[in-house]
Amino acid sequence: EIRESIPMELLVPELVCAREAEWRSFLNDDDDDTAAAVGVGAATVAKSPYFRDDDVNFEGDDLLLKRLTLYFKSEVMKWCNQPPCCNSTCTGNDDGKKMESKGMRGPMNQEEKTGGASRVEVYICTLCNAETTFPRFNSPRALLKSKRGRCGEFANLFGTYCRALGFDTRYILDFTDHVWVEVWSVRQQRWLHADSCEGLIDRPNMYEQGWGKNLSYAVGATHDSVADVSKRYTRKFLSDDFQTRRREFSPNEVMSDQVFMQMNGTVRQMSNIVKGRAEELDKRAKMEEKFFNTVQSSGVWDSEYKEGRISGSLAWKAARHELGKGSDTSKTEEKKDRDDKASPGETSFWVESFLPSPRCQNNELTIAVRPRASKGTTWSIEVNGVPCAASLANGVAVVIVDELTGCILQSNAYLDWSSV
Repeated sequence: EIRESIPMELLVPELVCAREAEWRSFLNDDDDDTAAAVGVGAATVAKSPYFRDDDVNFEGDDLLLKRLTLYFKSEVMKWCNQPPCCNSTCTGNDDGKKMESKGMRGPMNQEEKTGGASRVEVYICTLCNAETTFPRFNSPRALLKSKRGRCGEFANLFGTYCRALGFDTRYILDFTDHVWVEVWSVRQQRWLHADSCEGLIDRPNMYEQGWGKNLSYAVGATHDSVADVSKRYTRKFLSDDFQTRRREFSPNEVMSDQVFMQMNGTVRQMSNIVKGRAEELDKRAKMEEKFFNTVQSSGVWDSEYKEGRISGSLAWKAARHELGKGSDTSKTEEKKDRDDKASPGETSFWVESFLPSPRCQNNELTIAVRPRASKGTTWSIEVNGVPCAASLANGVAVVIVDELTGCILQSNAYLDWSSV
């Protein structure tokens, strides 16, 4: 359904027309000279509305990915800071700027549950006092219908678009609260960063150099692999500040590598990965690690990115310190922004929660530790069978759960109780 909706002739007319010409030539059994002439004619096609000057740096499927990202941002999804008022008779609040946040709850009605809503933000219109909800859907079908959200919804649906076109795609979770995807480039034999919120690909320096984010962990995940890809998005990995931020989640890099190795092995086992796929993933991992070590030893980016974040409201970006290093508020107001109380319309952005799975048949909420902790091993707290806080054998894991809905409100792991 998604694949059929993508206007390939608008995204990459030069590729579509050339392939159609080659196919027609094959069917007509043209000789080499005729086929060459057809190829020349196919090159004179209309320019894509998603053409950009830097398209010359991309070819084939990589060019398709680049334009698909732009198309998705401009034509498919709409960024939602706050939802518009649901009252059809209310005027003056179509942009949601007059909405006041009243907090969040777990999914309750059938639409929210079917759509896999991780949580539901609740708002009150200050003009008519009507209550409006903003379910944070995860289901691609629900997102295809709503076509609105923030980075989570963008990444979920865009990843589906990429997979619909046959791209090997993995979801990237940044521990400083952002998500995007990476797509495997067969042509370049490497993972390409793709952020549909910004409409950009292959700009891994965007977050650290452009937005001014203080990164710690970036985790890449597919149905059959898990990897720490933090080194792609920083050139400060070896710095004291960067390592200090990572120590909030792991005691040292050796233990961090071991945890990722165990998670990756578990995911592979659960996915029943075939031998050929496992060998391909191992090959990619070795090439990636070699690249990571090379760029970290240099400590510098090979290009510059000077813009702050594009997506989201100004107040929201300022609160998250993502306006960019060139912004007047990003440095001098950083402490003030952190200490100030968030505006009514922005309070819901600070809490991340999710509903791991439906209740059991007897409506029981199950919380367990898997596996039982032993020396030298990692363990996690599972809510309804979903691991949500992993720790070392002598560490502490904390999960806050809404007992009525089973919604996980917060989860984290600590080295010891004094850190909680």
